[in-house]
Amino acid sequence: MRQNRLSFYPYTQWETGIRSPSSACGPAAIAGIVGFWEKRLAKESGKPFGRLPADPVQAVNDIYALSGGTPLGMPAPVLAFALRRLLNKRLRDSGLPGRTVTRRLSGFEAYCAEIDAGRLVAVKFDKWFSFRWWGRRPVFDYHWTVGCGYRIEDDGTAFLLVHDAGGRGKDGTFVRSRERQIAYERHRGVLTMVGVQVKLEGCGEDSLHSLFHPESC
Repeated sequence: MRQNRLSFYPYTQWETGIRSPSSACGPAAIAGIVGFWEKRLAKESGKPFGRLPADPVQAVNDIYALSGGTPLGMPAPVLAFALRRLLNKRLRDSGLPGRTVTRRLSGFEAYCAEIDAGRLVAVKFDKWFSFRWWGRRPVFDYHWTVGCGYRIEDDGTAFLLVHDAGGRGKDGTFVRSRERQIAYERHRGVLTMVGVQVKLEGCGEDSLHSLFHPESC
C-alpha cells in the first residue's frame, strides 16, 4: 500500500453567512488552495505575504464575488483563472518575482505527482457536462473539492483523498469539510483535475524555477 497526504485548512461552503452556499464549492476550494500557498510562501520566502480574511465566511464570500461564482457553479477555466489572479496578486504585493501556473491533469499518476511534489489539486466531479449520468452514480453530481492526497492498495486499487467542502442537513445545520476517499476508476470519467504551481522568475533567460529552490539560481 502506498499513500500520501497534504495538510491544509479546508473551507466549508455551508458556513452560516455564506451567500449562495449551494454554489460556493468552487470558491471554497479556491480558498483552501490559496490559503495553503499563502502559508507556504510566507514560510519559505521569509517575506510578509497577503492573507485571506481570518473569518472563513468572509474569505469564501470575497472569493465568490471576485472569481465569477454563479448559481450554476464554476467552470474549470474560471476557477483556474481565479487561482492565478489571487496568487499572482499576492506575489506582486510581496515583491516576489514569480507567477502562478495552472494546468489540467490527465490521469491518476499525474494527480499523484502533484501531491508528491507538495501541491494541492482542485478536483471537480461533473456527471452532467461530461454526459456520464448513466451507470453507477458518482459520489458527487457536480461539485468542486480539494485533492489533498491519494491511496493505492496492494492490489493496485487507486483512491483520491479529497476534502468535500462540508454538507447541509435538512434541519438547517451543517457539517464541516471532511476528507473523503474516492475510488478513482469508478469516477475518472466525470473528473476534472486542475494543478496549481507557483514559480519563480528571473533565474536565467526565459527560465522558471520553483519558488522553493532559489539556490538553483
